[in-house]
Amino acid sequence: MALSLVRAGRPVATVFDLLGEDENDMSAALGYALSQSPALTRAVIRDVSEGWEPAPALVESHGIIALQSAHRGHGITDVEISLGKDFHGVIEAKRGAHLPTLAQLQQYAPLLTESLAVRRVLLTLTDVAPTRAAASSLPSALDGVRIMHRTWRQIRTLAHEARANEGHAAKRVLDQFAGYLGAILGMETHFSNLVYVVSLASGFGPGWGISWQDVVRKERRYFYPVGKGWPEPPNYIAFRYDSCLQSIHHVERHSVYTNHRSVFPEAPDAEVPPHYCLVLGPAIIPPHELRNGPRIVRAARCWCMLDTLLTASTISEALEETQRRMEA
Repeated sequence: MALSLVRAGRPVATVFDLLGEDENDMSAALGYALSQSPALTRAVIRDVSEGWEPAPALVESHGIIALQSAHRGHGITDVEISLGKDFHGVIEAKRGAHLPTLAQLQQYAPLLTESLAVRRVLLTLTDVAPTRAAASSLPSALDGVRIMHRTWRQIRTLAHEARANEGHAAKRVLDQFAGYLGAILGMETHFSNLVYVVSLASGFGPGWGISWQDVVRKERRYFYPVGKGWPEPPNYIAFRYDSCLQSIHHVERHSVYTNHRSVFPEAPDAEVPPHYCLVLGPAIIPPHELRNGPRIVRAARCWCMLDTLLTASTISEALEETQRRMEA
């Protein structure tokens, strides 16, 4: 007998879907996943401990994952990771494109300053792009406590990577956690008006029988590596070459492959690291020539709101207006 679980009219695909979708629910899901997967906990700690020598010892037998801990004078923390005297981290989690305020960070920093741990990190976890977080006015440290910024998508990637180092039970938790985050993040992407603007090279790749530009123009496809500084598939993507924006496309759907030939008959038949293949909708042509401008150089990639690309005089101007709105 096959049975499906439905809650308030919505299917429950994973145990995490018994939670809601606000930031407290997402924090609880993260805490549970961390507690069930030492590999994910190690991955998160190593990620935010980059540059520290020696690396944290990560002795799981002394580890505690705490949710909604109340500290007199310091408020209530979303998630805390404690590894004795080796590591103490506080995660301030938010859903959406909003960074915490300096006042919020100043509330939690003294808590970590008082900690006996050698390595202390205050991690902000949001949907804000890392480049925007780095350019924000928030400090990189407070009272000797390192402040780091990560996205939920980066956490989801770490969960995927941690899977290879876990047993069956933890693998199942990580799969469900990644699926839970993916559903939330996918819903946000679906309604996003942000356009990922990329540079499209001319010519052919080694062994290819179709040019990079014709992959987009004739095949209405585009591909790029999974991870390695590239985002998950966006809702919109735009292509620039010859110093101008050429077209904007809605991303109809996407898939992941490990051999270019499996998607493109003109490609070499060879295994490659995982790549996304985007299937593109009809081209939206800018109503006027939109040159790069001073901030868009070489193969730089950026995010711009759709309407700014249709009304600005340059891509640089569209980028600046997008950043102004997101920082308002």
